[in-house]
Amino acid sequence: MNKPKVLHLVIDLSGFGGAEMTLLRYLTATENAGASHTVLTLKDIASGPSVGAEIKKLGVPVRSLGMRGVKSVVQALPSFVRELRAARPDVISAWLYYPSLMATLMRPLLSSRPKVIWHIRSLPFVRFRDRPARWLAQRALAVFSQVSRVQIISNSEAARTAHAGIGFQTTPDRWQVIPNAVDTTLYQLNAEARTRLRASLGLADNVILIGAVGRNVPEKGYPDLFKAFGELQALLPAATRDRLHLLIAGRNVTLDTPSIAALVASTGLPHGRFHLLGARGDIADLLSALDVFVMPSRSESFPNALTEAMAVGLPAIATDVGDCRVVLDDDRFITTTSTLAGCLSTMIALTDNERQMIGHRNRERVKERYTLEKMTSAFDRAFGID
Repeated sequence: MNKPKVLHLVIDLSGFGGAEMTLLRYLTATENAGASHTVLTLKDIASGPSVGAEIKKLGVPVRSLGMRGVKSVVQALPSFVRELRAARPDVISAWLYYPSLMATLMRPLLSSRPKVIWHIRSLPFVRFRDRPARWLAQRALAVFSQVSRVQIISNSEAARTAHAGIGFQTTPDRWQVIPNAVDTTLYQLNAEARTRLRASLGLADNVILIGAVGRNVPEKGYPDLFKAFGELQALLPAATRDRLHLLIAGRNVTLDTPSIAALVASTGLPHGRFHLLGARGDIADLLSALDVFVMPSRSESFPNALTEAMAVGLPAIATDVGDCRVVLDDDRFITTTSTLAGCLSTMIALTDNERQMIGHRNRERVKERYTLEKMTSAFDRAFGID
C-alpha cells in the first residue's frame, strides 16, 4: 500500500524556531522521508545554517513561494495553487496560523480535496491593536474549525484550552495533543563540553551557574528573571551568593541590546556575573555547563527549552504557564514571577547531590514521556501513514 503524500506548508525555514525544529525532528526520524513528504515555504530560505538547509540534506523536496509580507500574499496565490495542484498531496500539514488559514481557503480549488491538518503551536493571547493580522487569522480559523472537517494538532493541553476560549472546536475527534520530543542522545550531560565551556567563560569550579535559553521577547520573562537574580542576593549567605552567575543564550540577549543592558544595570551587580551569549547553535553543550536551569516565561505552550534542560539532567525551575507544570511534574519548583527569587533560593540551598538527584529524575521523565519515537508514531497516525 502506497504511503499518503504529505505536503508541509510552513512560513519560513530560515531559522531554528520551535515549530520548524519539530518538523525537522519528525522528518529526520522518518525513513526515506523524501519519498512521501514535501515542504512548501511561504518565504524564501535565507542562506546559511537553517532548518531548511537541514531538511534539504534529508532529500526532502523544499520549494518556496517567495512571499515578502502580507501585501505579497495576493500576488503569490496563483503560484500557491499551481504548487498544490502539481504536488497533488493527500494531506496538507499546515504549520501555524497563516499556513493553516491559507490551506483551508485553497482546499476547495483542489480536485484531490486533500485532508487538512492545522498545527497550532502557541497560545492565542494577542490583541487586535498589537497584531491585527494574527488576531484576524485566529478568529477566522476558529470559525472554520466549527464548520469544516479539519484536524488540529497542538503540542500542549494549554493550547487546546486557550483556543477553546476563543471559539475553536476542541472535541477529541477534532483536536489532538502531540507533545514535542527531545533527542536524548543529543541532549545529555557532556562532561567535556561542561569543562570546556566553563573554562571559556572564566568560571571557577565552585561557581553555581544558573541559566536560561530563549530569544529576547516579552513572553520569555527576562525582566522577571533579572529582578529575581538581584533579589536572590539578599536571600543567601554571602559565601553562596558570591558564587552565583547567570547565563542566557538567545537572539538579542547581549549587553549590546539596550533593554538587556538596562536589566543588568537594574540588578546593581557587576557585569562579570552575567554571561549573555546571544543566539547559539550549541545549546546542548551550553546546558551541560549549567548547574540550574530556569524558565521564567510569562507565556508558553509546550516548553521546549525546559524539556531539553531536563533531558541533560539539570534540576529545573519554571513558571506556571502552558504545560510547564505537566512537563516538570515537581510542584516544589513551579513558581510565579513574584516568587521566582524564593524558588531559586530553595534550589540553590540544596546540596550538590540533592540537585543531581533531581536532575536524574528529570532526565528519566523525558526519556519516558517525550521521545522521538512517540512523537513520530503519533504524527504518522495523524497523517494516515501505517
